[in-house]
Amino acid sequence: MNKDAKRLPKDQNVKLYIRHSIRYDNPVNGDYTKLLLTPEGIEAAKTIGKSIDKKIGFCGSSSVKRCNQTIQYILEAMPNKLKGNTQIETLKTLAVMKGNPNPKEMGGCGWYEYYHYLQERVPEKTGGVTLEEEVKPILDCIFSHGGMGNTLDIFCSHDSHVVMLASALFDFKTGIQEHDNWCKYTEGLFFYGTRERFTSLWRGEERQFDNYLL
Repeated sequence: MNKDAKRLPKDQNVKLYIRHSIRYDNPVNGDYTKLLLTPEGIEAAKTIGKSIDKKIGFCGSSSVKRCNQTIQYILEAMPNKLKGNTQIETLKTLAVMKGNPNPKEMGGCGWYEYYHYLQERVPEKTGGVTLEEEVKPILDCIFSHGGMGNTLDIFCSHDSHVVMLASALFDFKTGIQEHDNWCKYTEGLFFYGTRERFTSLWRGEERQFDNYLL
């Protein structure tokens, strides 16, 4: 993402949409909401904070605490003159989905399978949900918050949402096995422009979109 950041405009609002930082391993009981950042995850978030050179305009987080933590530690490591608005707003859109990627025994089609079938446009495997239906609310949310000139808006969510955005905007493909070309911790996409006409950057690629899903 550092290379992508160097290509961003210096005088415009920029939005960073990232996955939370490194968390503890999956719990036996399946309750992911209580998983917080590891010491390594805290340091990774601080490293991002030290690299930011724009004033913060808006911070939005999933309701899951590790996402809020990630932004907190990013802000903590930033110079005071760049912190700007340090209030972190909880945004429901960053934590919900239309489809069900839960394991098959819980009524879903499987975590990695769900995103693979979204990408491959197989609605009979996703409960009829399309990739565009999953992505539109996320984009609407991103561009309805912040937007003040020459500031950075940070949105912290989950691998699910980053993968879906990258899939829709950059034709990103994942498989049905764990870690098969998956999104990394603190990895994400940059955006600038307006909801009607925006540019996004992901893994070294830059694309422009006009009236996308409007």
